[in-house]
Amino acid sequence: MFKPRWYTWWCGGAMTCLVTALFLFLSASADAGLVSGRVNDAKGTFQPGGSFRIKDSSGKVVKDSVKTDESKGYSLFLPPGIYTAEFSDGRSVVIQSHPEPIRQDIQLK
Repeated sequence: MFKPRWYTWWCGGAMTCLVTALFLFLSASADAGLVSGRVNDAKGTFQPGGSFRIKDSSGKVVKDSVKTDESKGYSLFLPPGIYTAEFSDGRSVVIQSHPEPIRQDIQLK
């Protein structure tokens, strides 16, 4: 089957753009790991749908409002490192992020 020259150039260019975009997406997402888990509260004051903030090791707010679902579950992407989850009542917990997905339940005391 005959294909015009512009068709070959167009398909090659489109394929190159697609592969480049895919490479950039995968390399960017490799820098952040998925952290997920459930918030467990011994006092019973943390309610489903509640939120908390994430700070990095220098104290800078990285995520201002991480909302939990109806079963107090959460998930977020964070670059590898050590973070602090801070709650509105002053309680805080240290969590870690790794390049690979990790489950970390938060135990509030």
